[in-house]
Amino acid sequence: MPYIEVKTRKKIGLTLAKKIVNKGNISAVLTTGEITDKAKKLFDENDIAYAENIPDREFMTCESEED
Repeated sequence: MPYIEVKTRKKIGLTLAKKIVNKGNISAVLTTGEITDKAKKLFDENDIAYAENIPDREFMTCESEED
């Protein structure tokens, strides 16, 4: 079953991108940091969507948002 990998780090480089790709079944990567151009290319080659520089607050939930 495909899933989304979420990383809270400053940068996803090629080494980490390879580890993510090798996990298999990853459909997307979301990160609060940056993704290097080489990592983006690897994700593109493996049909993995990605989003970078997502603010930390987007991962936090409030009780009012859960209703």
